[in-house]
Amino acid sequence: MKKTAIIQARMLSSRLRGKSLMSVNGVPLLYRVIESVKKIDFIDDIIVATTDAVADDPIESAVKDLGIKVFRGDALNVLNRFVEASKHLTENDLIIRFTADNPLNNLPITKKAYKLHVQDKYDYTYIDGLSHVVPEFIRVGTLREINRLTNDFFDQEHVTPFIRKNHDIFKVQKLPNDFEGLRPDLDPFLTIDTLEQLKKFDKLYKHLSQENFLNFDKIYAFFEHIMPSNQQKHVLVNLNGTYVGEAYPTYIIAEIGQNHNGSVELAKQLIDMAVEAGANAVKFQKRDIASELTKEAFNKPYDNPNSFGKTYGEHRIALELNEGQHKELKEYANARGITYFVTPTDIPSVEIMERLEVPFYKVASRDLTNLPLLKRLAETGKPVIISTGMASLEDIDDAIEILGKNRKDIIILQCISQYPADLERVNLRVMDTLKKRYGKIVGFSDHTTGIIASVTASILGASVIEKHITLNKAMKGSDQAGSAEKEELTKMIQYIRDARKTLGDGIKTVDPVTQVAKEKLARSLVSKVPIKKGTILTEEMLTLKSPGTGLKWKEKDLILGKKAMKDIPEDVTLKKSFFQ
Repeated sequence: MKKTAIIQARMLSSRLRGKSLMSVNGVPLLYRVIESVKKIDFIDDIIVATTDAVADDPIESAVKDLGIKVFRGDALNVLNRFVEASKHLTENDLIIRFTADNPLNNLPITKKAYKLHVQDKYDYTYIDGLSHVVPEFIRVGTLREINRLTNDFFDQEHVTPFIRKNHDIFKVQKLPNDFEGLRPDLDPFLTIDTLEQLKKFDKLYKHLSQENFLNFDKIYAFFEHIMPSNQQKHVLVNLNGTYVGEAYPTYIIAEIGQNHNGSVELAKQLIDMAVEAGANAVKFQKRDIASELTKEAFNKPYDNPNSFGKTYGEHRIALELNEGQHKELKEYANARGITYFVTPTDIPSVEIMERLEVPFYKVASRDLTNLPLLKRLAETGKPVIISTGMASLEDIDDAIEILGKNRKDIIILQCISQYPADLERVNLRVMDTLKKRYGKIVGFSDHTTGIIASVTASILGASVIEKHITLNKAMKGSDQAGSAEKEELTKMIQYIRDARKTLGDGIKTVDPVTQVAKEKLARSLVSKVPIKKGTILTEEMLTLKSPGTGLKWKEKDLILGKKAMKDIPEDVTLKKSFFQ
């Protein structure tokens, strides 16, 4: 088996143009990446895969100077670029994928991930969330197969998401994001996407000696030291291996609830839909009907278009999945690579879910006053997400007190229990109220018919978004009409991911991508009239014209009142050296 590292690189990065060859403490970033890859002793060959655009000619020249192979291909279809770059390899050869904005590699952990990948013959191995310091491992045949199977632009642009969405097709190993001591809380700092991050890496390379770049304790300590104080205070919750918090991507929960209408097959289709749309987790409900209803409530006639039984009790039983069915669905979700969890509404349901080892729980807003249930959930020691659609602040106070007010692994969702909910009632600013009052991670449970509320909530700081999903809004069931179909859910998740990218770091600078335009369009001091040698410069002799590469108006005092050292024609950009 041949092991080939492929480093994807380009000059026209959307976030920091030209970064591949920008200097990091005197050495181009791409050279730093290649340097770190060369330290991995099991790699047989290195290829830099760039685009066939003219802008990437400098990458080809720079890489060839290092004696490294270069492949140039499609600028947009990065997946196909990888396939073409590995055309000479056999099906069972291995590609180790790197990107040119990650100059550090955790060598010991990379070797352990590689060993696990090889010994169990996986098609694909990755760190959950895609680490910036440990690469992905992909069998060449698997890469070719996904290139045949997908026409989705997102899959083609990002190379490997199709595999992560289809654990049932491929043999996939997902390693936790804290695998062997990785620090997911610091991982966002270990890449170069902005000029500010580039400056931090400059400091890192000046601060650490060469041998210390194999010591990630020291690297982590460096980034901890320079991390903004408000970043250090961010609360994190680990939801089944994925960290959730303000500094991390919004965690998307596809709420299936009982939109499966009592059918395991429909439930599996809804899981498939959530996976393909890019959700992080699917959520179901579990009720013990005997604990749920009085005889009177059970026997109450329930005659409406959404009824699955003559009485309310029969209706609820028809929609309920038993322990074996939940076990089947949890195993199915695990195989598809998505987290499965549940809202239990009573203690017997908690006991079932504990036997099934669900990783965390959700509490419905109506149950924030069900203190015995909350006490049992607290005893599990697992993270708890609470919804607040029917709750007052006093109800939330009581619930937090029982669950454990000093616990960090409680997430609070703003919600309005109206199905579907009016946009005017959503009140997303409550998230800020909840965050300040309880010091917990906050999010939003969306019962509106569209996706704008969820996207807005993510921009306003929701770390978790929950959205009901359905195969068809016209299906029978009271929650179907207010739920998202596949296309809507996919678009919602894409918009949330893209919207978060626009937030940035809050530091106002002239972005490198606008510098050329600024120099072209801004204005400089220019001679309004011919100025004879020996003339004393006055303001009446000045005007402002583009380009903006010369002295600014606020700098005019640097030359006003001074003597011209030579004849200066009209309409010339002025310099300090022209005057004495």
